[in-house]
Amino acid sequence: MLLLLPSAPVEGGELRLMRSVLISLQRVQAASNTEQESLDLPPGARPALYCSNKCSLLDWCQLWCAYPSNTPTHCLVSNIIVMPTYQETNMADVLTCHTTRPKDLATNAIITAGTQHMSYQLRVKENLVDGLYNYDVDHCTSTMSNKNDRWFTLDFGQPKCFQHVILHAQGNNFATERFNNVQVRVSNVTAVTPPADFTAYDLFGKFPGEASKGQVVEIKSPMPVCARFVTGHMLYNSDFAYFTVCHIEVF
Repeated sequence: MLLLLPSAPVEGGELRLMRSVLISLQRVQAASNTEQESLDLPPGARPALYCSNKCSLLDWCQLWCAYPSNTPTHCLVSNIIVMPTYQETNMADVLTCHTTRPKDLATNAIITAGTQHMSYQLRVKENLVDGLYNYDVDHCTSTMSNKNDRWFTLDFGQPKCFQHVILHAQGNNFATERFNNVQVRVSNVTAVTPPADFTAYDLFGKFPGEASKGQVVEIKSPMPVCARFVTGHMLYNSDFAYFTVCHIEVF
């Protein structure tokens, strides 16, 4: 379901597209690293209009939920990133919420990656394709620092067309060395053996510098590109920097 609602409660407000998604209320509220606010619904207020407008007035809001689900009395607004195709596993308190994020290709894609960093057991590669990012560094993925390990590849199963690749660096000062000189490449051929063979893929775009704390890197192609595989590869010339990515969107 899509909602196209004014981004401000005044005539002429810019329309904002919001997509429905099922997510556990507890999961949103437990995301301690996020910004969020719970508001009482005024008597007679329509939950969708009231919550949407409240979210639109906050530049950090990415998600809103009216709860409880049967007869809403509250509105929760949050900056947690939930993709429209996120698949909730905790159905005990699931809500139909609304996200500002686009429907993308990275969520639920097949992912391969370099060897996971042995010191960070929670930072598995699957975190990049689960459709959820709560700004906790343990919800990122981290590879070992060996140059042969600083990569990931998404497989969509068949060629898909897209124009944007968005990557989130980790939200602390280590981002400068753990997201540094990154290339994004695409291909329709069988997945290659990293890292040298990545040059066989077409260059989609690159981020030549070091990321700042929590930086969101958007790489946009001038024209849509159709490809089955998307790879991210860190080329930073250091034997001690491992590759950390916290969220990816492809659309």
